[in-house]
Amino acid sequence: MQNRLSSPALWIAVAALVSFCVKEFLGLEIDSTLSGFLDVLLPVLVGFGILNNPTDKNNF
Repeated sequence: MQNRLSSPALWIAVAALVSFCVKEFLGLEIDSTLSGFLDVLLPVLVGFGILNNPTDKNNF
């Protein structure tokens, strides 16, 4: 458990999830170009954090 909590990928995924939820559910208005970029990038970062296994250095 300790290895997972110290993983940078986990914390990036948590930050991306929080950012995505704030943007979508609170209706945060930002530039449309940046909004489109974030709509693609944030779910990818969350998915990477979910799929990442920091206890196995040989596999994803």
